[in-house]
Amino acid sequence: MLHFIRDRAQGWIAWLIVGLISIPFALWGVNSYLTGASDVVVAEVNGTEITQAELQQSLQQYRDQMRNMMGEQFDPAMFEGAMVKRNVLDGLIEQQLLRDANEKLGQRINDAEISQVIRTTPAFQRDGEFDSEYYNMVLARVGYSPASYEAQLRADLMSQQLTQNIETTALATEKDVRQTLRLQEQRREIAYGVVPVQEYVEQVSVTDDEVQQLYDNHQSNYQSPEQLKLNYIELSVATISETLTVTEDDLKQFYADNQSQFVGPQQRRASHILIEGDDSEAQTTIEAIATRLENGEDFSSLAEELSQDPGSASQGGDLGFFERDVMDPAFEEAAFSLEMIGDVSEPVKTEFGYHLIKLTDIKQPEGQEFSQVRDEVEKLYRRQQAESIFYDKAEQLANLSYENPDNLDVAADDLELQIKTTESFTRNGTESGIASEQKVIAAAFGDDVLKNDLNSAVIELADDHLVVIHKNSYTPSTVLPFDSVSPAIEQQLLFEKASEKAREHGESVLKELKQGNQATDLLPTWQEAEFYGRESDNISMQILQRAFAMAKPESGAEFAGFTANNGNYIVIELTAVDEGKPADVEAEDQQALKQQLTQVHANAEVQAFISSLREQADIEILDETLQ
Repeated sequence: MLHFIRDRAQGWIAWLIVGLISIPFALWGVNSYLTGASDVVVAEVNGTEITQAELQQSLQQYRDQMRNMMGEQFDPAMFEGAMVKRNVLDGLIEQQLLRDANEKLGQRINDAEISQVIRTTPAFQRDGEFDSEYYNMVLARVGYSPASYEAQLRADLMSQQLTQNIETTALATEKDVRQTLRLQEQRREIAYGVVPVQEYVEQVSVTDDEVQQLYDNHQSNYQSPEQLKLNYIELSVATISETLTVTEDDLKQFYADNQSQFVGPQQRRASHILIEGDDSEAQTTIEAIATRLENGEDFSSLAEELSQDPGSASQGGDLGFFERDVMDPAFEEAAFSLEMIGDVSEPVKTEFGYHLIKLTDIKQPEGQEFSQVRDEVEKLYRRQQAESIFYDKAEQLANLSYENPDNLDVAADDLELQIKTTESFTRNGTESGIASEQKVIAAAFGDDVLKNDLNSAVIELADDHLVVIHKNSYTPSTVLPFDSVSPAIEQQLLFEKASEKAREHGESVLKELKQGNQATDLLPTWQEAEFYGRESDNISMQILQRAFAMAKPESGAEFAGFTANNGNYIVIELTAVDEGKPADVEAEDQQALKQQLTQVHANAEVQAFISSLREQADIEILDETLQ
């Protein structure tokens, strides 16, 4: 739940746990959307219980986060099973260990610090200022009360403080940097050849029984994806704005109250002298012209004589009137910083060359008549009124959808919103509409909506666009008919058999190479040896990875082979290794690497500290309830 707020918090709470998987530090909340509180205990840490409800909520939020990060590549099967559950539980255990350590160390975060963090969090501000009413509304959207959120924030900040103190003890030595650079900048002399899988496709065949057997044994691979259809209600400033009734009197009053918003921009008139180029010669020339101006020569005459701007030189450098956001930024900044008509700037460098700028006139902004800006007035007025209504209804939406979780009817009726329905979609979502939003997809396939038939929490698609979803219908994954997938299975088996033939031949070639036979006699596709770096882009990354994993040749050459993703068998010859030279790396890059290594060491220090806490703690994991 806290991710809703933290996405807007500009990184003021860090990830604190480094483990086998990345788990958000604040994964629990007192106001869950579960069907009911659960007292089933799955673990105890120094006498503090971790419940099944906390674990389930943490699991769901971890899956949702990974879905948002991976997008279309997200595979739910990767985040199911006992191992994932155990890793998430380990994260909760580590969180409790850090809280216990804070208590023992006597660390405290006072109320003033909590208040300061909350007041400076952009998620709780309107027009750059903290708004307590908006703060309560934002928390309500994600199922928190101010007291529960502030307690969670206090725990997070204390643990952050603790881990930061540990991280500050880490450092990377110059020796570490040099050794890493030698490996990072290493180059290897690689030759290689390919045994193409395509050459063996005609040599293999597949029987109907083999196709049927593969289908029978792996039916989970041949399934149509599950599909979900949603009901939803959405609240947006744009929609509210369109429904408002607006009178001319309303607009005229708004115009009168906000006339400062309908004033045209200040305009300035300037002349310039341009010397093209960005070298020292151009700079010397413009400085010489500036000296002549200081000695009393006329700007217009010098512009006609010397300026290299063909569009203005004949007019004495005159550029006419212009407002901001028209000229080159550096030119504009100089022109608008001149205070008095007749003032001349210092030389100004832009992408066009060097300029001297003379301010010749200022046209002060003038107010625009209502008739001139009526459309803009109406747009702003509707927006202002709609935002006020939106914020009021947003809090109601959060409360009504939470208090009546079985359907959207009550919230829709009270807020006069239409219940809409999506088309059926898979976990990959749709190209448009709310089902194209990763936040909606994550919530739709989460336990609350999919399994428990509850309303989702309020989902913020934008600052001024909210949606709540509820399951309409669900179609589980089904096994595809054999006839529809048998051609693909046959091609798969042909590929596997051909790839096996290529591997057998490749291994025989590898054996002969190790016996001293010439590679070019064995493989017509043999590529002669060249030196490659780890990031070379003129060779397959699969070959590079395998070659850089090989042992450094002591004498002669080292050989290795592997089957590539495309089924080809690759034979590699490694003949030499050149260590990287740290002295050739820019000092700036060396410093960046040192910072990266320091962070790696810092993460290791934190993990070592947590490991020591685990060793000293009384931890009991109740496997029977965990299952």
